[in-house]
Amino acid sequence: MHELIATAERFEELVQRGRDETPYEYGTMFPADGYWARRASRKRFTLLKRIDESLRAMLRPGERVVFLSRGVLSSFAESYLVGALIYYINRRAIVLTTERIILMEIDGRQRPGALRSQVPLRSIERFGRTLLGNTVLRLADGAKYVFAYVTRKDRKALTELMPAATARATAAGTSGGLEHLCPRCFKPLSGQPLECPHCGGRLKSQRKAALLSVLFPGLGNIYLGHRGMGALEMALGALIWAGNLLRPGVLASPETFLATALAIVVFVHGLDAAATLHISKKGYYPEGESPPGLLPHAS
Repeated sequence: MHELIATAERFEELVQRGRDETPYEYGTMFPADGYWARRASRKRFTLLKRIDESLRAMLRPGERVVFLSRGVLSSFAESYLVGALIYYINRRAIVLTTERIILMEIDGRQRPGALRSQVPLRSIERFGRTLLGNTVLRLADGAKYVFAYVTRKDRKALTELMPAATARATAAGTSGGLEHLCPRCFKPLSGQPLECPHCGGRLKSQRKAALLSVLFPGLGNIYLGHRGMGALEMALGALIWAGNLLRPGVLASPETFLATALAIVVFVHGLDAAATLHISKKGYYPEGESPPGLLPHAS
C-alpha cells in the first residue's frame, strides 16, 4: 500500500492533498456533499486501502483512477446453474479510469483475488440502471453485463462521470469488448492458454477443472482456488452418495447399484462439472504460487 494511503485515517485527508504522486483523482472518488455522500466515500476509502497495491500494479503510465465502487456480476442463468454461491464468485471492485473500466475480483473482506478484466471506455454504449434497480453496462458489440449491490450513490456517480470519461477516451485505445487479463502481467488474453504468451506465467486448465469435478464434486473448484465452495460441494456429494447407497436393496443388487451410481455420476457429478467449467471461464487463474501483490485466490 502506498505510504500516503496507508497513513491516512479518513478520506478527507486524501482529498485535502489534492493531486499528489498517486494515480487517484480524490476529488471525484470521495465526494463529501452531505451525510450520505460522506458515508459512501468512507466505504470507498476502505475499498481503496484494500486494493491500492494491486490496482496500482495494473495501471498504465499516465492512467488515472476517476472513481471506484463494488458490485456483484449477476445473471439469471448463473443463479440457476450455480445458485446463491455465485455471489461469492462474482464480487468485483469496479474501477473507472481515464482509459477503461477495470473489474477486479475481491473477497468478502474486499481483498483482491486473481481474476482481472477490463472494458475499454470506447466500447461502452450505455451505463445505467435496470428496471430491477441493478446496474447495467452495455457495450457496442451487443454484450451486456449486470451488476447487483452497487449502491445508488455509486451508480449515480458512475453514470454522471461516464460521458466525460468516454469522450476523453475516443481519441486513443481499442474498442473491443470485455477482456480477461493475465493475473501476473495484466495483458489481455484469449482462448484457453496454459501459459501467458507475454510473461510466461502458468495458468490453470479449464478442462482439468471440469474433469476433476467429474471425478468428484468440489475437486474442480478446490483446484481453481474456491476452497470453501469446493469443500461444501464435496460434503453435499458425499451425502448424496451415502443417502442413495444406503437405501434398502441398493447394495444387495449389482444392477440396482450400477444404475444408482450411474445416475449420480451423470446428474450430480455432471452438473457440478458443467458449473465448474462455467466458473473457470470467468478469467485466468494462476498456476503455482500467487502473483506478487495478490492474495491466494479463495472463497
